[in-house]
Amino acid sequence: MKVLVKTILVAAIGLLVFLCWKSIQGPIDFQKQRGIRDEAVKQRLIDIRTAQVAFREINGAYTASLDSLVDFVKNGKVALLQKHGDLTEEQMDAGMTEAKAMKIINDGNVATIKKEGLWDEANNRPQLARDSIFVSVVENRFQNRRRFVADSLRYVPYGNGAQFQMATDTLNTSSGFTINVFEAKTPYTTYLGDLNKNELNLLIENIRNLPGDRYAGLKVGSITTANNNAGNWE
Repeated sequence: MKVLVKTILVAAIGLLVFLCWKSIQGPIDFQKQRGIRDEAVKQRLIDIRTAQVAFREINGAYTASLDSLVDFVKNGKVALLQKHGDLTEEQMDAGMTEAKAMKIINDGNVATIKKEGLWDEANNRPQLARDSIFVSVVENRFQNRRRFVADSLRYVPYGNGAQFQMATDTLNTSSGFTINVFEAKTPYTTYLGDLNKNELNLLIENIRNLPGDRYAGLKVGSITTANNNAGNWE
């Protein structure tokens, strides 16, 4: 009987020690995994922002369609300005600007170009040249991302196939201008949902208890406030 009691007591102590360890280690493990996953999601949102900015440059507005954005990144092209030559300080002090110089050069009158001092005698050509060439979006905007895959742009890391939520709208600024805006986002539940539920619920509750309209997740841009496409972690 005494042996049985001792066995039960030892088991109870062991369980108590385990529960105490779990209560301490659980939040630590959650925060560690959250940090890893947050960084992956942030990078994907930054990639979406990069793609959206390029899309707007070519098409005049952002897109709310992930299909369109992915297709643009895979197959679209953006203009890349090639520059040759610069104005001298003396020319700029005399009131010459690059815009004025290029207008004179683009008019094509060699006599006028020479008269305005914009002819490169050594190379027998205009002093300035500005040409646009078109290169792929991936080559131009993601050239430092060796493992970048355009098709993955739509998917939330650790989200088990879930896709980002994306929307566009227009806002009127205090200066009276109308601007095109976008946002891309995903809630914490999408990519942290398989972790400790108590810690996840506490995280969401803490966010919702903060002043202002806080989003319980990660996002870039906003369709309600002009924020220069900032991420809510920046």
